[in-house]
Amino acid sequence: MQVSVNTVTDFSFGFLAHNLQVPPQPAPAPVFSIEMVAPFMWIYGFAMNQNKFSNGAKPVFCKGTWVVLDGHDCGMMVPDITTPPAPNIWPPLYWLFSSRKPVMSASTVKMNGTAVAAAQLIGLPPIPMMTCGDPMAAPTALSPINVLNRCTVGITWLDVLVAVINVAASMAIDYIASDRTGVGRRMGAAMERRIANEFVRTVVTNNAKGLLTSLVGFGTSGLTGNATFSASIGMPFLGAGVSITPHPDPGGAVISGNGSVPFVRGDTAAPTQVAGSPVGS
Repeated sequence: MQVSVNTVTDFSFGFLAHNLQVPPQPAPAPVFSIEMVAPFMWIYGFAMNQNKFSNGAKPVFCKGTWVVLDGHDCGMMVPDITTPPAPNIWPPLYWLFSSRKPVMSASTVKMNGTAVAAAQLIGLPPIPMMTCGDPMAAPTALSPINVLNRCTVGITWLDVLVAVINVAASMAIDYIASDRTGVGRRMGAAMERRIANEFVRTVVTNNAKGLLTSLVGFGTSGLTGNATFSASIGMPFLGAGVSITPHPDPGGAVISGNGSVPFVRGDTAAPTQVAGSPVGS
């Protein structure tokens, strides 16, 4: 199956559910939300090294712009609107931890050692993107205009199967981790303000979900013949991680570590990287 690539100038939008709490409502409750339009090169995600493009050591271009790669996330501060309109107190929190990312990649087509991401509204099969929400993230974001890009990659049925497994596992992990009596809430119980308590809970559960999802990804990536375990800890704007590839591409590292702060990523596989560059490129 041929799929047109996504580039930095493409955009996405979607819908899902996010928490709504209007004082003096005692607790938040998920309601329908509109996930607003955001380009793949989202300035906040680009600044925080969450975007992944083909701008590595040997850049690859389509229509004069970089191509979106596996592991890409539009990142933090992607806006959404809960309905009905109300003075909701939660957007400052979930915008900080927002996420919108491709769920599928072309395992047989790589740029700078990283598989090319795939997301499309028009075409067969339609390929959605994963977007954040409460009580779980879901594949309800859409990329409508990549069909205009002339560059295409091949998607196999194995790629589709891997994506389905990863999405199902991610949604299950999110749902389990959404328990408001979990570890994060207990760690934040001493805080007087609910928003501070929720911040700590979100950081803890996001890191736990990321680790569990990484373990699932390690298993599914093995199905494509290039198993890689990649996990990170921290927050979108300050974190560190490790990537382990038992059988890397020629010249690649078996184990590499990385850390990032706004606009700068340091990696043991490469001295420095600019925002948007894939790890190990």
